[in-house]
Amino acid sequence: MTLMRLLGRIMKAAKKHGGPGGPPELVQRARDAGLAPRHIPVMVTLAMFGSAAVGELAGRIGLEPATTSQLVGELQRAGLVTKEADERDRRRTVISVAAPWRPVVEEFARTKLTAARRTMDALTPVEREHFLRGLRLLAEAQDEVLAETPPADPPPCPLDPPA
Repeated sequence: MTLMRLLGRIMKAAKKHGGPGGPPELVQRARDAGLAPRHIPVMVTLAMFGSAAVGELAGRIGLEPATTSQLVGELQRAGLVTKEADERDRRRTVISVAAPWRPVVEEFARTKLTAARRTMDALTPVEREHFLRGLRLLAEAQDEVLAETPPADPPPCPLDPPA
């Protein structure tokens, strides 16, 4: 029961903090371009870790390269990211957050990750290791559950707040 309550609080805060989808100007641009919340991790990852090739970016966000490439293409058409030839290897294309959007996305990422940073800073190295192991196990279990065939009418999620 404690786990369910804590996960519910975390999910509620993640949805609420900083608005439902981020800064209003970014949300509006994304809506106008027909983008969805699944595009946000691409931009946040690029803002946090810098430019990357599609394969590197896919590894960072845990998606297949083809899916990542599709997301990047949609973001590029919306003017939110750029694709450029790598200066050191012209055969390689690197993706970056478009310059006008970089400060907005960086601030959004900082805001969204503040609680996670504070949590990690409060833990000892051993506690961090255990905490991350637990999160990995939870994520893997969630992946397994999602891979199973869902029932025709799934029951309401007990983590969602009452309507």
